[in-house]
Order: sequence, then C-alpha cells, then structure tokens
Amino acid sequence: MTVFEVPFGEPIGRGSVANCGSELGPPLIAGLPSDFAEVALAGLAGEAEANPWPPGLLRVDRAGWDEAGSSEVAFKLAGNLLQHVLRALLRNDEPLTVVRAVVREW
Repeated sequence: MTVFEVPFGEPIGRGSVANCGSELGPPLIAGLPSDFAEVALAGLAGEAEANPWPPGLLRVDRAGWDEAGSSEVAFKLAGNLLQHVLRALLRNDEPLTVVRAVVREW
C-alpha cells in the first residue's frame, strides 16, 4: 500500500506574506493552503487502481502559492505533473521528456 501525506495549512485569506522566492515569477506564500490540498492529492494520486504505486510513503513536503494566481485547477495540474515525474523516475525514464509531453497536452 502507498500512503500519501499532503500536509496543509490555513485557508486562503489569512493575510499570509509572500516571501518565498520562486522561479515562476514574484515571491510566493510558503506552504499549501487547505483550499488546495484535496485537489493536489487527487492530481498526485491519480488513478491508483489502474496504475498502482509501489508500497511506501509519498509525502509532499514543499509548496508555494499566490493569492491571485493560484487555483484548484492549477494545484490539480501540479499534482498530476508531479505524479508523471515520479512515475518516470520509477521507470528510469527521463523526467524532463515526460514533463514536456504532459505540458504539451495541456
């Protein structure tokens, strides 16, 4: 059995400060708000019955978000992209190739 841990914090709107540097643009708010935890897990876990994960613990230990630019859709896509990267690594495939293919499908 695979156990997924997606820790989360307070909901959006608590006056959090964006002080986490990001390659995506302006600084982000560190952590994962409770508003996005469920969809991030859904994207990450995927369809486990059709494509089971190996036994173990999979923990999301870092996240960042933006009050204006983050959404449930964005976090589901991010979780799904992470799923594809991890599955590529498990198959010894090149993750960047997989990422490019997934993003092209968006």
